[in-house]
Parts: sequence; C-alpha cells; structure tokens
Amino acid sequence: MPTLSRPAWRHVLLVVGGLLTALLLGAIFDRVALFAATYLGAVLAWHVRNLIRLERWLRLRSTLKPPNMTGLWGDVVDLAHRLYQRKRFHKRRVLTLLRELRRMTSAMPDGAILLGPTREILWFNRTAGQWLGLRRKLDYGLRLDNLIRQPEFVEYVRGGGEGVGPRIHMPDQGDRWFAFNLVTTNEWGPSSRTHRTNCARRSRSWAVISTRSPRTRGSTPPGASPCVRCSASPSA
Repeated sequence: MPTLSRPAWRHVLLVVGGLLTALLLGAIFDRVALFAATYLGAVLAWHVRNLIRLERWLRLRSTLKPPNMTGLWGDVVDLAHRLYQRKRFHKRRVLTLLRELRRMTSAMPDGAILLGPTREILWFNRTAGQWLGLRRKLDYGLRLDNLIRQPEFVEYVRGGGEGVGPRIHMPDQGDRWFAFNLVTTNEWGPSSRTHRTNCARRSRSWAVISTRSPRTRGSTPPGASPCVRCSASPSA
C-alpha cells in the first residue's frame, strides 16, 4: 500500500473529523443520517468544484494562471504547475540546442542529414540538399536507402554500420564519390549489436556528407579516393 504524504494525511484527518462532528450533531438533534448526508454532499461538491477548476486550468494552462486552492488541492496544483514549468524550461532548452545545432550544420562545408529510427529523413541542411538533390518537405519521411540504392550502401546501412563504410560513385549528383561511415547510438550512448537491436526504435542518426568531384571525368582509378568521407553519427 503506498504511503500517504503529510498533506494527504492532514486532508484525511480533516474529512474524518468533519464527519465525526456531523454525526455528533446529528445525534444531538436526532438527525444522524441527515447531518451525515449533508456533510458528505458538501465535501463531494467541494471536490467536484476543485476538480473542474483543475481540469480547466490544465486544459488552458498556457493562458490561465493556476487556480487559488487550499489544502490538498492546492498542493496538487502547485505540483502540476512546477512540472509544467520544468517541462517548458526543458522544451525551450531543447529548441535552443536544436537551433544552435542547425546553425552549426548549416555553416558546415559538409552536408548533414538527420535520420529517424527507420532511416527516414527528418531534416537536412542546404549542402546535403544540393548534393543529393533533396527537397524540403517533399523528401521528409523518405528513407535514405530508398534514395541511394547502391547495394553496398543499402547493405551497410541496414547492417547498422558494421565494418568499413563503402565508397559510392554517384554520377547523377555531379559525378561525385561519397564515402560513408555509420555509427549507431541510442539514448544510453554507444551501443553494442544486441543493445542496438533492442533500442532501434529510439535511435537517431546524423549523416554527415563531404565530397569532391574526381579530377577527371569518368571512372576513378582503383585505390584512388577522389572524394572525401561521408560519416553518419546518430544522436539519441
């Protein structure tokens, strides 16, 4: 049985004490049932009124001030208000960090793509959009391995980035070469293969792309690396 807090015990004692007082008065006036029913009805009406006020404030808490309540209901309102303020603080902090991250990735010479748990595109910067021909709002939600269909890339991504990242030649994107490196993490940090399988739905991936065109048109000689790397590092 869960233990009650001090305000909860105080509220219980007040209700029980009021009921005993109502029973005593009812015994004096020979109307025990009437006094008891009147008291319980008043307590019920008070709780219903406070519940309605609390529900209205929770529904419109962004525009309304917390209702002024006393007793246990006041403690509940204070607790809910603190939780709401903490949530707003963390939300503003996360939004600030996301804006800073987007500004940093936008200023990067490399392309950056944010991938979801199933490798769908959540966001990308301007460089990645130019290099890969991505369109904002139209390509959001599309899986990256459906846009880059080279078998070695698809196998590498679906394997969770195990081994050395492949080098992909994409003649349709300015005759460039891309080298990919995928590192999967989750909200608990870098994970092993088993842990990654269990937490796949919670993972996020940053695909950072950098490239350059080959020195000459056409194919690149074996062993040459005309492009730089494309590394993917997920964020929880």
